[in-house]
Amino acid sequence: MEINWKTKPTDRFALRFIKLYLSAPVSIRLARLFPNIKPAVLTYSAAGLGVCGGVAFGLGWAWLGGLLAALAQVLDGVDGQVARLTGRVTARGALLDSVADRYMDFALLFGIFFYCVRYSTGIGYTGGIFSTEWLFIIAALATAGSSQISYFTARGASLNLDFKRPEYAGKGSRTTVVIICGLLAPLWVHFPLLALLYLAIHPNLALIISMVKLMKSH
Repeated sequence: MEINWKTKPTDRFALRFIKLYLSAPVSIRLARLFPNIKPAVLTYSAAGLGVCGGVAFGLGWAWLGGLLAALAQVLDGVDGQVARLTGRVTARGALLDSVADRYMDFALLFGIFFYCVRYSTGIGYTGGIFSTEWLFIIAALATAGSSQISYFTARGASLNLDFKRPEYAGKGSRTTVVIICGLLAPLWVHFPLLALLYLAIHPNLALIISMVKLMKSH
């Protein structure tokens, strides 16, 4: 098996690791057992798992949300790999995958927000309090950062701009933080709050840095 069916040139860091070592074995088995399987079915399944993960977070079951997010992330790599293995790669499939990813992102993010409203409201930190209003602001920043990272990357590529992608804040890295914090929540109930803070700060900061470098280079 060649490595080019396992990953795309744009895959980096956490996402590349997941596709190479977790998604690929599943893809090989699926392609052999179900050679006529449609990649779109896998895309919908991954999105469904991700949305269910968000619901689990919102209901207070962070460990389950983290587990479902992990399964969704693995399956999200399987659909593209199966498409390449079976010769079913299409532009429509790539578009569907991107749209499904955004719904999965938002479901997990808002699930974490509702979890934090339930368990992390009123934490004292350097004299401040995370009220529901502050959590709403943090969640809004996280939403903006996550969506703009994807838009900035896609729009820049469509305009053929030579720029450095904010790779460390990509979908794989963001979801990995969510998964880890969700799975660790039974040890400390406020781990999902750390994930929300990360999503509010790092993607926006990475986007600003990439934008500044792009403006200076032209």
